[in-house]
Formats: sequence, structure tokens, C-alpha cells
Amino acid sequence: NIQWGQRGNFLDVPTDCPQRDERLGWTGDAQVFASTAVYNFNTELFFKKWLKDLAADQGDKGEVPFVIPDALIRDDGKVLSSAAWGDAAVIIPWTLYRAYGDKRILENQYSSMKGWIDYLSSEAGNEYLWKTGAHFGDWLALDMEQYFTYQKFSLNAATGGTDKYYIASAFFAYSTELFIKAASELGKNEDVQKYKNLYKNIIEAFRNEYVTNNGRLVCETQTGMLLALKFDLIEEKFKDDIAKRLVVNIKSHNMQMVTGFVGTPYLCPVLTEYGYHDIAGELLLQTKYPSWLYPVTKGATTIWERWNGIKPDGSFENAEMNSFNHYAYGAIGDWMYKKLLGISEIEPGYKMIRISPMPIKGIESAEGSYETPYGTVKVSWKNDKDSFKLDVVVPANTTARIEFPSSQQGVTVGSGEYHFE
Repeated sequence: NIQWGQRGNFLDVPTDCPQRDERLGWTGDAQVFASTAVYNFNTELFFKKWLKDLAADQGDKGEVPFVIPDALIRDDGKVLSSAAWGDAAVIIPWTLYRAYGDKRILENQYSSMKGWIDYLSSEAGNEYLWKTGAHFGDWLALDMEQYFTYQKFSLNAATGGTDKYYIASAFFAYSTELFIKAASELGKNEDVQKYKNLYKNIIEAFRNEYVTNNGRLVCETQTGMLLALKFDLIEEKFKDDIAKRLVVNIKSHNMQMVTGFVGTPYLCPVLTEYGYHDIAGELLLQTKYPSWLYPVTKGATTIWERWNGIKPDGSFENAEMNSFNHYAYGAIGDWMYKKLLGISEIEPGYKMIRISPMPIKGIESAEGSYETPYGTVKVSWKNDKDSFKLDVVVPANTTARIEFPSSQQGVTVGSGEYHFE
């Protein structure tokens, strides 16, 4: 379903959907899905071209439009930007660099990336918090479901229960951090120092505004906690407690997520990172609404825009905004490839590869491959009560760090074929 959604939308422009009177290059959808997209297909040239369009459509202050090409220009000519949507200007180039190892993508997009950070900085001012403008928030999150799911569609209700300016300031920090990494890769030392100072101020301001002295978040929705953990917005000493409260929140929602476009991509990765891989696995394999597999029980062959495009009673969601081919929630693919199957990059372009499969209850085996710039890396594993068997193919001119489930042990190997059990 994830791959068919991508096939149907990645045609010159990463459209949000191919079938209704919209078909626009929404930046938010592309941003959350980019890390999955590079696994499914070679999207390097596709995204490079689209990022050129993005740079061309940026406003004079560095604003990034909601859609690229910008087909939503208002009569006053003003460029409208939203957190998590405009951040595509920074997140996607960095994602491409990590996947393909070509610094030219950072060089080509550097002015665009810098322009976006400078725009956010100008909006935040000396407060270092982005608290201006309209935002999509945690688009279609279900923690505001009661206000819009069974009524006429409402823009304000569809933004979810996580404070929009909390999200905006969180992404301000995250994009600034990624931009610093890009500047460092390109040897732009003056910018590195300048934006490190900015980043320090953003983090300090965020903690003063949104984190109590005891480590409680002002916005402890699922998405609020996910962003705080994923983006390192809180002190180390508070992270484990917030992760625990995230799990409590999930369990309080009948062991289900209520996240939208912003929070969902980080849900399973954060749970795994903080020691709750079993919870992440349980969420992946849920078939009741809302879940990734619920649409499959209704006959879906692509990813839906809304978790309940077809409701449990068989009726349809409001036709004003209901699509059965929207790829954004397919962002779970990134976690499936990196954690469940176990293929990820240690160095940009997979010069150094991590093979670290993490089985979950309900899946006894997995196999897959990825075409790196150096050749194909393959992983196949089988997990049963008595043993764990792993087969790996490491491409030429690379090395791989192979890590085994439930063990601190690992080995580093060169190219070749390997079998472990």
C-alpha cells in the first residue's frame, strides 16, 4: 500500500493525491514521507528537481509556500507558510544527503535552507519562539476527532489537539539543528557558529515556555511528547519519564494512536528508541480503527488520507475531504525498514551500514533489500522460540555494523555474504 501510494503520486511533483480536484505538491506530505520514499525508489533526481521549484517559489523573506509549485497564491501575493510544511526546505535535502551521500544537494539547496531558517528567526524575534501566523498543526489528529469527524469539515478542528505554536517552535529548533549539520558538512564554519547560538536560544526559550521545572510538558498530547523526545527539546533527565507518560497516554486511548500528519511519523521510532519497541510493534499490527492496517481490512490498496475514510460501520467520511490515496501516513515504512527489517545508514550514502533487526511479536520473519549507491544490501531473518537466524549481504566497498536483537554484542564486517544464528 505504501509503495502504490508513492507510485500514484510521485509524478513530476509529489502530489498529495492523484484522484481529486487538488493534486498539489503539499510540502508537509512530502517532508514526512521523504525518508520512506528514498527506501522505496531512487528519488534523488525527483526530489532535486522539486526542491529547485521550492527554492524558486520561496518568498522574499524565505517563506516556503504550502504547496510547490505554488498554486495557492493569494490576491495580495503573500506567501503563506506553516510549520512542518515549510520545513521541507531543510528536512528533505538533509534526508537526501543521508541516503545518497552527495553533498551537492546541500550545496544546491543551501541558500534555500538558510532562507527558511532566517524567515523563522525573523518571525520569532528575540523571543526565539515561532508564535505567529496560521498553521496546520498536527493535521487530522484524532485528539480533536469529536469536533470534526462526524460533522462538516473544519480547518481549525482538523489541526488536532496539540498547540500549533508548540509545534511551530519545535520544528524551528529541529530545522535549525539540521541546518547546522548541513553547514558543518559544507565547511561553513561561520554559519555553524552563528546558528549554534541561535539553536541554543531556541532550546532555552522552548524549555522556559513549554516545560515545567519538574519536566512536565505544557502540551502532553501524544504528538507533543513525541516532538519533545524526537527533537531533543528537553533535558536528558526528563526524557524517560516523558516516554513513560507517552505509553500511558497510548494505553489510555485503548492502546491506539491519536496522532496526525505531524506526530504519526515519529510514533514508532520514538517508542523504539526509548525501550518500548513492543508497544511500537503492537501499534503496527493493530487492525481496529485507527491503525495502519484498519484500511486494509476495508480493502485499501494504497494509504488513506484519514484513518477513517471508510468508517467502521461501512459509511464514508465526509466527501469534502476524503482521499483513498494519500501517502503521508505511509511514513511508517521508514521505521519498518530501519528497525523491523534492520537496514539503515551510519555514514551518508551507506558507506557504513547498520544492520540491526528488531523483531516484534506477531512477525516471525522478514526479508528485504535496499539499493545503496554502492550496490544492494540484503537482510533476511527468522525468529522463533529457540533461535534467531540472520542472513546478510553487504555490498562492495562498504562496511557494516551488524547488531543482534536483545544483545549488546555486534560485529563489523566488510563486503560479502554472512549467516548468523
